[in-house]
Amino acid sequence: MKASPPVSNQEQLEWERRWAKPAALSAFLAVALLIAGNVLRQAVALSDNPDDERELLIAIHDNAGAFIASSIVQALSFVALIGALWYLGNAVVARRPALPRVMLWLAVIGPVLLAIAKVVSDLARMDKADEFVASGPQTVDRAEDLLDGLGVAAAAIGSAGTLALAIALVFISVNAMRVGLLTRFMGVVGAIIGVLYVLPILAGPLLVQIFWLGALGVLFLGSWPGGRGPAWETGEAIEWPSGMARRGELDDPQGDVTQPPPAEAEPSAADGNGDPGGRSRSSRKRKRR
Repeated sequence: MKASPPVSNQEQLEWERRWAKPAALSAFLAVALLIAGNVLRQAVALSDNPDDERELLIAIHDNAGAFIASSIVQALSFVALIGALWYLGNAVVARRPALPRVMLWLAVIGPVLLAIAKVVSDLARMDKADEFVASGPQTVDRAEDLLDGLGVAAAAIGSAGTLALAIALVFISVNAMRVGLLTRFMGVVGAIIGVLYVLPILAGPLLVQIFWLGALGVLFLGSWPGGRGPAWETGEAIEWPSGMARRGELDDPQGDVTQPPPAEAEPSAADGNGDPGGRSRSSRKRKRR
């Protein structure tokens, strides 16, 4: 995608329209690869559900092809994530220039480092699995010893990538919410995903990330239920309208306030209707006759 930001509001909106579909495809692809990679690993490579390190190494050795395939697919899911975050981040910066552009690069560097760490660490596991099965006692203690010295470099790369992606997700999501590109719910969920990368509780960000990326793709395509926020149309920071405000717009599409009907004019002497008793001059004449 275009690295340098457009120089005018109109160019920014044109850039966003041009890259909306590729960004949505990136989000959907990340979801599909994330699901496929985890299914391939859990249902095929580790289908025997190993209970300890010994059974894990034996399962990796016996299903080496499926194991490395799942590793590559999961790595590609990180790479696919870049397009969606880069697109959203550029849209945020255009409406909030105060957001440091380094956040955009963290959204690129983080997934790349995580993809590299994933493949390198799994290749190391496969090497240890082959060593474990080929020679020596196949005990739990030996399996634990082999895995303890596994890929210090890969672990360091993975930690750096995790931190970079987490920071990018939190800053981009929160600021996208503030400028009206995301609803409050979507902004908070994106920030939560970033936190879960650092504190992987409740099985980490997998399920939440799948939901969030899918919703992000729908938003990029302009198919958001009820329509997108006005910030997407104007190129300016405008708060995403609340549900109550949207319902008000539907009730009064023109935004006009209903005016009360004009009051009837007071009777005046000029038109001959000023008699306190409510009688006109003509009626008084008829009475005299």
